[in-house]
Amino acid sequence: MRKFTIVLLLQIGLFANAQEITRVENATGRYVIAGSISEDEARTKAIAQAKIDALRKAGVTENIQSYEMLYKSEIGNKFDEVFMYDMFSEIHGAVKKYDIVKIDKGIDEFKNFYIEAVIDAEVVLYASGKDPTFQVNIDGIKQGYQSGERMRYTVTPTHDCYLNIFNLYENNASLIFPNHFEKSRLFIAGEKVEFPISEFIDGYTLEKSTKEPETNNLVFVFTKDHIPYIKFKLNQEGDQITSFEDISAWLFSISPDRRVNYFIKFFIY
Repeated sequence: MRKFTIVLLLQIGLFANAQEITRVENATGRYVIAGSISEDEARTKAIAQAKIDALRKAGVTENIQSYEMLYKSEIGNKFDEVFMYDMFSEIHGAVKKYDIVKIDKGIDEFKNFYIEAVIDAEVVLYASGKDPTFQVNIDGIKQGYQSGERMRYTVTPTHDCYLNIFNLYENNASLIFPNHFEKSRLFIAGEKVEFPISEFIDGYTLEKSTKEPETNNLVFVFTKDHIPYIKFKLNQEGDQITSFEDISAWLFSISPDRRVNYFIKFFIY
């Protein structure tokens, strides 16, 4: 599904989250170029290992395996793995941003070619865990739709909150709410809200872009504070295009007690 068929325009806003940041310098990751692994793939995976090294140096020692799975998912677009195992509840810190210091090539003692990445990173450490009272009921999304069919659903939160919705499909990611027709708003605790919110949109028309059934993954991120997502670019069709890596970085910059997220998969036939 290339997009929900409504015109989307760039929202403007800045987000500065009040989190304690730890600056880590010269975090290092290495990955061997072997088998079908290309140099570009090894470079990406070396950076992922450097992120994990930055977390360790910042003091994050628990559930390192969850971080390794997360960064592998970012590389391979295996979104299901991240949400199926609820990794976000196990994450106690995150790499908010990083700068590449250098990328080196070399040969190890076993005569394997490798790529080594060195980064400087800003790491967020969480002081609080998730809030079990913060939940949202999302109702009305079916497992499958025919191409051209319209989607409608409702959300009912237990806390006053704001919402950002992302669509992950194939190797793409986009911000689909808020948008030009549906502005960011406060959702009131206990109040059921119907989507589409705009009275000018009669459902979201779903169209597949492949001959085969198409898998789409919606990520609903509800936050107690108004935290706009701004790291996207408009393409020629008006889609707000972003990446899973940038979505993860934004999501992890928010303290777990201030957010709750839901992952919903559906197919277009």
